Formats: sequence, C-alpha cells, structure tokens
Amino acid sequence: MKLRQIYELAVEIGKRNDMRGDYLLKILEEKQREFEKLLEEEKMLFDQETLHNPYSDTRILVGTGEEEVKTIMCGIDIETPEILLADRLNQKGQKIDAVLSHHPEGIAYAALHDVMHVQADMMEEAGVPINIGEALMAERISEVRRTTMPQNHQRAVDAARLLDMPFMCVHSPADNLVDQFLRRQFKGEEQLTLEDVLEILNEIPEYKKARELKAGPRIILGDKKRRAGKIFIKMTGGTSGSEKAYEKMA
Repeated sequence: MKLRQIYELAVEIGKRNDMRGDYLLKILEEKQREFEKLLEEEKMLFDQETLHNPYSDTRILVGTGEEEVKTIMCGIDIETPEILLADRLNQKGQKIDAVLSHHPEGIAYAALHDVMHVQADMMEEAGVPINIGEALMAERISEVRRTTMPQNHQRAVDAARLLDMPFMCVHSPADNLVDQFLRRQFKGEEQLTLEDVLEILNEIPEYKKARELKAGPRIILGDKKRRAGKIFIKMTGGTSGSEKAYEKMA
C-alpha cells in the first residue's frame, strides 16, 4: 500500500466508528464553508486536510504519501529514539518502510485540542445536557491548548525527515475503534459489580498481557463488590476531559 492509502483508510475507519455518526458530515461542511470565506492569502495557511479529515491528531507527518509501504514499525509513542531504532533496523537488514505512532507528533500534536469536542457528545449520551458539556469542554480544551503551545512539536518529525523516514500518526481513529469495541463488550451486561467489570476486561488478550506487565486495569475508587451501575466508556476524545464532568454525570 502507499502511505496515503494507509492514512486515508485509517481516517475512513475512524469515521465509521465515530459515535457522532452523521454529525461528522456537518462538521466537515462547516469547515468547507469556513475555508471558502477566507481570503486567498489566508487559504494558503489553512489546513486543508481538515476538509475531509475531522481528526486533527491524525496526519502524515513526513512523506508525500506516494511511498510504497510493505513493512511498518508501529508504537504507542514514536519519537526520536524510536525513529533512530527504525533506521538502525534498516541498517541491519530489517527493511522498515515507515513508522506509525499512535500518539500525535508535529502538527497533529499541536492541534490535539481540536479533537476534544467529541467529549461533549459523549457526556450528552451519559445524560449531561449538551450546553453544559460544551461549556465544561471549552474550559478544558483551552487548558490543553495552552499546555501544548510551548512544546517542541517538530522534534521527532525533523528527526524522521533528516533520516528520510516516512512518518505518520493515527490517534482518534484508533481510539474510536477501542471505544466501540468496549461498548460491544459491555452491551447487554446488567447488574455488574466492579469486580465483574474487571473480569470482563481481563478476558481481553491485550488487557491480560497488560496485567502480566503490572499495567492492567485497576479499581481506582470504590469497592470491588459494589455494583457498577451505568457504565460510561471514554476511550476517545484526544486526552482526559474536565474533572468537573464527573459531578454532572453523577
């Protein structure tokens, strides 16, 4: 596959598994109208990927997109050390055509806050009025934006460029898949205790492996014998949401 095909497939699968459904079309239409209203010099600076990709944290970071990819090195975090590892593996004869990070880097990290709006929709699904959810998220989105602004977003991207290593990241689309997968795991389950919730999670191979590495799911607050009640799954939306949301969902 070409690098752009992998990128476009990731975005498309992310859309199909987005809990907002058809509302995504409205988001893209609004972006198109915003773009059309700009002056020509402003259009040159507009991120035109947002016209068809609603996930600002998912991008081709290095490469034209025309690169042929047969072997790709993936990781939760791909930064300069991992890019050097890929280059070293190439030197040792293990052909690596591209590197793929889950967590965003470069322009995708700088715009991480833009994907957080979906959390208001998630809160609405849990019973929080949408106006309350949007107000809570506006504050948190501003906080995340201020946090990422001074970061050295391009460090890993520049390393990949200097080593001529195609580099991309897929964040929200992958998280959407996990979110939908866990929704299916708990669909129809009733009268669960917190212990039951853990048991269901620990039957999933990836969680089982994480448990072996002492990084598995844990009960942070509450007794394992108490009933879980309504289960709210939050596995997408960029990063953690507003602490104030828990009170509104209670």
